[in-house]
Parts: sequence; C-alpha cells; structure tokens
Amino acid sequence: MALKKEVKGKYTLVTFTVAENEAPSTSNVILLGDFNNWQTNDSSFQMEKKGGSYVKSVKLENGKSYEFRYLSEDKGWFNDHAADAYVPSPYFGIDNGVVDLSAVPEKKKPVKKAVAKKAVAKKTTAKKTVSKAKKDDLKKIEGIGPKIAAILTEKGYGTFSALSKASVKSLESILKAAGPRYSMHKPGSWPKQAKLAASGDWDKLKTLQDKLDGGK
Repeated sequence: MALKKEVKGKYTLVTFTVAENEAPSTSNVILLGDFNNWQTNDSSFQMEKKGGSYVKSVKLENGKSYEFRYLSEDKGWFNDHAADAYVPSPYFGIDNGVVDLSAVPEKKKPVKKAVAKKAVAKKTTAKKTVSKAKKDDLKKIEGIGPKIAAILTEKGYGTFSALSKASVKSLESILKAAGPRYSMHKPGSWPKQAKLAASGDWDKLKTLQDKLDGGK
C-alpha cells in the first residue's frame, strides 16, 4: 500500500494504491473518508483496477487531516498499512487511517523586493506561531486525534493550558455538537492530562496514560 502526494498550490493530489497481494479479494474496492462524507454509494470514489492493483487519486485541500478506509465489495472494510497515522473510529476497537496534510506548505508566488522586508517579519511571526502550536500538540493527549484537536482548537481549547481549565461537561457538549462520530469519545481525563502537559510533567503524563484506555 502507498500514499503518493503531489503538492499543487493550496491542494495536494493524493494517490491511494492497494497492491494485488494487499486487497482482501479481487472484487471492487471503494475509497471512503472525510473527503466524501463516507458515502458508500458514491461510485465516483470506486478505485480503478490496474493489473491486480487498485488506484485512486483525490485532490485534497492542504492544512487539514483526513480520515479514510477502504471498502471491499465482498470482504468489507480494511485499512491502509501506509497511512500517516491511525485514530479511533466511532466503532469500538476499529481505527481509521489518516492522510495528514496539516503541515504541507503552499507553493508561494515570488515576493516583490518592495515588500520583501515585510514578508520576512511575517515569516518570523509565523515561525513563532508554529513553534507554539508544536508545543501544544493536542494529539499528545490520549483520546484526541487530528479531527478532535481541530474541533477543540476552533472552540478555544487549542493549548494545553486552555484545555486543562475546561470542564468535562463543556468538552462533552462540544463533542456532541460535532456529531455522532465524536460524541462517543470520553473526555473525562483530558483536562488532567492537559494540566500535566502544560506543566511539562511528561513522565507523570505517561504514567497516567498507561492506566487509560482510549483516554478514559
């Protein structure tokens, strides 16, 4: 299996490939994910057979992460072993693969000399922002994947400090509002984990996470 990525400005052309010996059978395979709302009746995402392999290219917007899986016509669901990451699906014990384009840079147009100095200043500020974002990577909290991290950030809980002060009830409300794919998650330990992360107590955080099951 393979994920080939070709950056095209604000988008990336991602080519999904399932080799002949990796498909569960020789029946048709459809690619499903966040990018097509997991619509099993969407024939436009049926993978093309090339020899014994299955191939499908999809144009995805940069700056995001996308969950996905494959669906064999007669053998059911299966994952891509070459996914960028794996996160819990809404179904117990099952993970979704992830295509991570959150850090893919856009191809920039040449900067005119007149604004070069201003661009350098903006770049410096951007680096500081990125540095902060890396320190407050919510995915370090057990139970939080890329999609939930994005949701929490949008709601004002994008840092360990902010998340540590959130009430479990408010987090449950945010997940419930995001839809059934997220309401099944249990955020009871997230503020406590975030407090340890915010203070840099990584050993204590690991000890706590070793006792947890999916963040519970």
